[in-house]
Amino acid sequence: MDKELPWLADNAQVELKYKKGKTPLSHRNWPGEPVPVITESLIQTLGDELLQKAEKKKNIVWRYENFSLEWQSAITQAINLIGEHKPSVPARTMAALACIAQNDSQQLLDEIVQQEGLEYATEVVIARQFIARCYESDPLVVTLQYQNEDYGYGYRSETYNEFDLRLRKHLSLAEESCWQRCADKLIAALPGITKVRRPFIALILPEKPEIANELASLESSRSSLHSKEWLKVVATDNTAVKKLERYWGLDVFSDREASYMSQKNHFGYAACAALLREQGLAAIPRLAMYAHKEDCGSLLVQINHPQVIHTLLLVADKNKPSLQRVAKYSKNFPHATLAALAELLALKEPPARPGYPIIEDKKLPAQQKARDEYWRTLLQTLMASQPQLAAEVMPWLSTQARAVLKSYLSALPKPVIDGTDNSNLPEILVSPPWRSKKKMTAPRLDLARLELTPQVYWQPGERERLAATEPARYFSTESLAQRMEQKSGRVVLQELGFGDDVWLFLNYILPGKLDAARNSLIVQWHYYQGRVEEILNGWNSPEAQLAEQALRSGHVEALINIWENDNYSRYRPEKSVWNLYLLAQLPREMALTFWLRINEKKHLFAGEDYFLSILGLDALPGLMLAFLHRPKETFPLILNFGATELALPVARVWHRFAGQRNLARQWILQWPEHTATALIPLVFIKPSDNSEAALLALRLLYEQGHGELLQTVANRWQRADVWPALEQLLKQGPMDIYPARIPKAPDFWHPAMWSRPRLITNNQPVTDDALEIIGEMLRFTQGGRFYSGLEQLKTFCQPQTLAAFAWDLFTAWQQAGAPAKDNWAFLALSLFGDESTARDLTTQILAWPQEGKSARAVIGLNILTLMNNDMALIQLHHVSQRAKSSSLRENAAEFLQVVAENRGLSQEELADRLVPTLGLDDPQALIFDFGPRQFTVRFDENLNPVIFDQQNVRQKSVPRLRADDDQLKAPEALARLKGLKKDATQVSKNLLPRLEAALRTTRRWSLADFHSLFVNHPFTRLVTQRLIWGVYPANEPRRLLNAFRVAAEGEFCNAQDEPIDLPADALIGIAHPLEMAAEMRSEFAQLFADYEIMPPFRQLSRRTVLLTPDESTSNSLTRWEGKSATVGQLMGMRYKGWESGYEDAFVYDLGEYRLVLKFSPGFNHYNVDSKALMSFRSLRVYRDNKSASFAELDVFDLSEALSAPDVIFH
Repeated sequence: MDKELPWLADNAQVELKYKKGKTPLSHRNWPGEPVPVITESLIQTLGDELLQKAEKKKNIVWRYENFSLEWQSAITQAINLIGEHKPSVPARTMAALACIAQNDSQQLLDEIVQQEGLEYATEVVIARQFIARCYESDPLVVTLQYQNEDYGYGYRSETYNEFDLRLRKHLSLAEESCWQRCADKLIAALPGITKVRRPFIALILPEKPEIANELASLESSRSSLHSKEWLKVVATDNTAVKKLERYWGLDVFSDREASYMSQKNHFGYAACAALLREQGLAAIPRLAMYAHKEDCGSLLVQINHPQVIHTLLLVADKNKPSLQRVAKYSKNFPHATLAALAELLALKEPPARPGYPIIEDKKLPAQQKARDEYWRTLLQTLMASQPQLAAEVMPWLSTQARAVLKSYLSALPKPVIDGTDNSNLPEILVSPPWRSKKKMTAPRLDLARLELTPQVYWQPGERERLAATEPARYFSTESLAQRMEQKSGRVVLQELGFGDDVWLFLNYILPGKLDAARNSLIVQWHYYQGRVEEILNGWNSPEAQLAEQALRSGHVEALINIWENDNYSRYRPEKSVWNLYLLAQLPREMALTFWLRINEKKHLFAGEDYFLSILGLDALPGLMLAFLHRPKETFPLILNFGATELALPVARVWHRFAGQRNLARQWILQWPEHTATALIPLVFIKPSDNSEAALLALRLLYEQGHGELLQTVANRWQRADVWPALEQLLKQGPMDIYPARIPKAPDFWHPAMWSRPRLITNNQPVTDDALEIIGEMLRFTQGGRFYSGLEQLKTFCQPQTLAAFAWDLFTAWQQAGAPAKDNWAFLALSLFGDESTARDLTTQILAWPQEGKSARAVIGLNILTLMNNDMALIQLHHVSQRAKSSSLRENAAEFLQVVAENRGLSQEELADRLVPTLGLDDPQALIFDFGPRQFTVRFDENLNPVIFDQQNVRQKSVPRLRADDDQLKAPEALARLKGLKKDATQVSKNLLPRLEAALRTTRRWSLADFHSLFVNHPFTRLVTQRLIWGVYPANEPRRLLNAFRVAAEGEFCNAQDEPIDLPADALIGIAHPLEMAAEMRSEFAQLFADYEIMPPFRQLSRRTVLLTPDESTSNSLTRWEGKSATVGQLMGMRYKGWESGYEDAFVYDLGEYRLVLKFSPGFNHYNVDSKALMSFRSLRVYRDNKSASFAELDVFDLSEALSAPDVIFH
């Protein structure tokens, strides 16, 4: 074959660029730089740290009696040398010394090699495999033990030791004869070394891969030898590599720091780089399960070969960086990418996604379908953007892959739409201002920084409210010094945030509830001694005494260091929290120093609003740091502080970050003088992000009526040119507000392949050049603000075509890995999206949290809020009710609350208004024309759509398209039918429970709202006619005046089926059976039977519970004593207004009152056995946490509350 291969040959040497400061593990073929000379002795200081803690050697308890006499002698010699000059000693003694000192550093081995030679160092490394120091909570007890034969003793037994691994470097640099002698020593020692440590001998000798190949078959009495995963770095035999596939838990090819759940790995990247350098493309298959990780992926993405991109494509849907790597790879190596895609699409069953996480069987078809669509889109994009690729790649493909490419080549390409005929296009798509004229720029003025005194402002009563919170009251009763006298230092340290038990701290200590709950917690956690110890005595740590001394002496730095060195806070920094309620009680200077250092170290904290209310402006330097490190969490705090230092960071948020724009706007308008003073000089510097952000913030002030203030501040520079220049910039028209630099189109921008917007006037698609202009306008988007020309576009283009274009753009952005800098492609949905977009986006929003994309889901909720159509809000309400993710439900509810407040409605009132008509106000909306066939839709008692054909035969499912159907009408009718079915099902799932809740909670509507929301609404009236409604006086909404039903003709008919008029000032509600007399209930029941009306939920036949006189006067019900219910039945009560409280209780809120249902033995809500039986214990009523009697409750409310337990305990 004459043509040059467009990628690496299979046997080619792989050339890689490595991350800064990173190199592959050494090899005799690539030994690397020589080892630097060690000038500071570590050998002489081995064990000295122990001596410093113990003061005297005799204070240390030594335990090593399980060793052989030879080892005991070596350990004794090592102990005697602690604190003494260390001469040359046997290798076994040196190994014991290093083990006692827990010194695993590379520098120690370098020094040993330097002083004693490489063969001696090899013997030390061998000896180290036989000895381990056990973990002891007491620092003055040292226990040494053999590495157990089947279980390497110690926390780090299954991962490398830096001291041991350093031997690999020295062996790489050694002379051949020396290397051979050392290798012989290692190989000879191998059979005697505990199995779990043997893989690391193979890791030290990469030049002898036969060791790793043989060890791949090593078995143990343990279920798994996880350390064998390291053999993947050096094994060469395919059979051996295959055996190692099941080992992946150590993630050996990824660097990471130690965490609470995993060991550190500083050589993952180096191991991956070494493997690729030594074995080339042969190493790719074993890296498949690691390819989605940063270290492995960053190396693979440099290798031009179809096998590599094949691997990257298989893991692309694991995370966002993997998608971005594929996008980068396809740009750099399009030939290899096209070849791999063609081969994958040619397979009948492409390979499964390798490695973890495993996809559930039920989710597999959807994953495979999405993956296939992604591959096809990527292939089409490559072929459309680079038409010559197919021909250049074709000779190297299989017959099946060639057929795939030919099938795509035979498809008609989308024609290029000529941009010469611009007569019908709007001006913005023909000659946009940034192309036709030079943008007005600010003159360069050198303005000095002006000072303005910082200010702090709290809303009236806000500081008092913060001081009255339970934690603030609990921790402010005395100074910290007094608190330490009354309680032990360990307890106060625990209250500050020291300690392993984060659950205890967040739930009981920080809220100030531990004292009251201590006894019950001890009983509850009696089996968890560590937690009981902390509940009783505070922070249990060897460092507690030092920390207490530092706290008493005001040594802030020492406390910070102890915090950082504490095991738990080191492994889980995101869970370790400083208690600022308590820190506020420190002497003022000490508290401020603490606050500053906490933020310099980027530590987390709680109680910051109270802390700032106490320390005021003095806390501003620390607050500035907190805002820089954690802007999202800290932003609400800075609203109280006006300072010029804050102006630019806030302006940058206003400029760039849509999620916090409202807070930025609030700050700018609350502190206009500080904003103007800080930002006016920045407007006249060299164009940059800062100058753009400054001008946008000043423009906001100008638009909100602060022009005079801006002029006053500008004149403080005492220059005649400042205000005129600034005013000219502030008065620019909206079409002239765009960035000075036009952002470059991203790699995923291929608009010619997408649905194209069409003009309203003539149904013509916009030109290719117009598409590029639309793209430029979209890329102007910053901070959630769209360029004003895009709003014009909506007036010229068909809405549905803009929505389709925006969805294709969003899809391309997602497939490119959703790069954050191109977030405008996501936000475009809020501008152009329609009802169909809202439905499709909601499907993705609901799935994203399970894919680890919770942040994207929240942005999606915001986009639904901004879409400005009722269907988007309906979908938002659906998410708030139905999402599996509780945080997503809460976020959706928060967005709905904002919408409701903006409309002056409650959430329930907003939900009433979000029921769509589903097109039912059009008589033809329920007829679906397929050409030769027609279908109609009716709704059953649950508002589910039921489909009938022309012969009035009910269809079991949505009809499929047939060959004889009309080719134009049928697809459109089918899409409309599916949309109606989906929308109706979704709406009914929310509407019916909401109406039943309205019955349970006695909601009332005005007569006008009743007409508009229920009687005249084309969809809601379907259920309105199946309910009995009540009339209530406006001043007594609990007193039933009359009851009625809504007849088919819209008349209001009473129990005798006679038409009645409703008083204009009456309130309307769903009538409760207890409100109606028995005769009225009987008459309505007969009417419903005669008219064959099926209620949507139980109303007349509703279960009611009335108490006996004795029960009414008591505060506890005993009627269900001796009865049991299953956990599943109890959990079902959540849909009847009950909420799970503790593990053995459910609660029901009734305004000021609360019912508490207790059962035993209780169950863990995170591990539920739905069939487990729970015995009834008690049901009590409380008011403000004090006992009350049932007689105080409304009889209807009480009946609704008790109906659920009455069913399950009956």
